[in-house]
Amino acid sequence: MEHNSSGKQFNSVDDEFKDLMDHGDNFLKIELLRPARDWYKKALELNLDTDKVKQRIDECDKLLAFERKVIRMIIAIATVVVVTLILFSNH
Repeated sequence: MEHNSSGKQFNSVDDEFKDLMDHGDNFLKIELLRPARDWYKKALELNLDTDKVKQRIDECDKLLAFERKVIRMIIAIATVVVVTLILFSNH
């Protein structure tokens, strides 16, 4: 019987793969992208259904890139608002 780092016992590599993918899928559903990607990377190490795993990792990476873009936009807008408020509060 195989063990993983969480202490679960698996009867096969397939069971371990399914468990890792399930964890990743659960995190992806609630948009916790970094933990989801971490679980998928663990699943990728098992070399099972690598196309599916790589697709999920790519999905996480695309969503993370979009998240970073949105954050940069929000920071830029907030900066403009703060500078505008400072400039107009001095008059």
